[in-house]
Amino acid sequence: MRVMIISGFLGSGKTTSVLKIAKMLTDAGKKVAIIVNEVGEIGIDGETLDIAGIPSKQITNGCICCSLKLSLSLTISELSDTYNPDVLILEPTGLSFPQQIRDELCELNVMMTFSPITALVDTSRFSTEISQIPKFITQQLIEAEIIGLNKMDLADASKVAEVESFLKEINPNALLVYMSAATDESSVARLYDLLMSADHEKCSSDYEKSETTLNSVEISNVSTYSGLYDFSGKVLSKEDAGKMLEHIISSAGMDLSKINYYFVGHVKMAVKIGDTLVKVSQVSASDDRKIEAEYIVQEPEDNNGKYELRFLSAVTNIPKDRLTVIIDQSIQVFLKAKGLEFEKRKSAEGKKNLIEL
Repeated sequence: MRVMIISGFLGSGKTTSVLKIAKMLTDAGKKVAIIVNEVGEIGIDGETLDIAGIPSKQITNGCICCSLKLSLSLTISELSDTYNPDVLILEPTGLSFPQQIRDELCELNVMMTFSPITALVDTSRFSTEISQIPKFITQQLIEAEIIGLNKMDLADASKVAEVESFLKEINPNALLVYMSAATDESSVARLYDLLMSADHEKCSSDYEKSETTLNSVEISNVSTYSGLYDFSGKVLSKEDAGKMLEHIISSAGMDLSKINYYFVGHVKMAVKIGDTLVKVSQVSASDDRKIEAEYIVQEPEDNNGKYELRFLSAVTNIPKDRLTVIIDQSIQVFLKAKGLEFEKRKSAEGKKNLIEL
């Protein structure tokens, strides 16, 4: 089993890249499975992967490189035994250190080889990220063997030059790949070719684990909060749901920016409407691209006027108690304004995470 670890800070484009690489693998006749790790109790990206029909497993409420090592071990063993994929793609939380993940995998009793460790960066807002969490971002990139400069279509030449200079200084041996995963299929294909190259590393009996173990979540200075609201009372169109989520996230972003104007990270919300998952996100308060919306077609579902609103927030240098209050208040205010009845839930009960093809 070949393992691809595709890391990167929150909002760097990991899920988009993973989906496209997975499709390329399945088109080539490979059996593919994905493990997505999200820091909150409620996962959103795993839902997106499920929609694509790819066997996937979510590990939530922590980081697999520090607090969820056992969950990672059990999940990989389960996938290996029940599905036996040719390629396993690991999309760790944006608060992870990929080398520590590879170290843990090499201790499992599972035959595997590794593609080069890959880290993605959002080239267009990299300077804001590095100013917010310099130690964390630097460590994550030092551990990468391939660094994907993503969202090149949104970055001007001066920003690209700035990122290149920084990366060559801290990790001169890393291979730089220039890409725009959302808009340029050929750039993802270049990364795919590198990840599937013949030269890849095996775990051997004399494999030496890194001596230093770091708690990536603590170093990141990122507060996280996630959850789920059940709501009902009106039949919503996907357009109505999209506008409502945009208003909620815009309101939350404004309040968060009053505490830390330059926060970076991710605030994501999603609602399933019929055959469409409406997913809206914000990656930075000071970013010109403040809010992004996706409408992802999937298997139809009869909502009967009952819906789930999933949310996940992970932002820099904002106390968790303040983050929690702001997110909850923003959601509740707009649900009330819509005349909807709602109740907050802690976890998604009865949701299937592992999908067999």
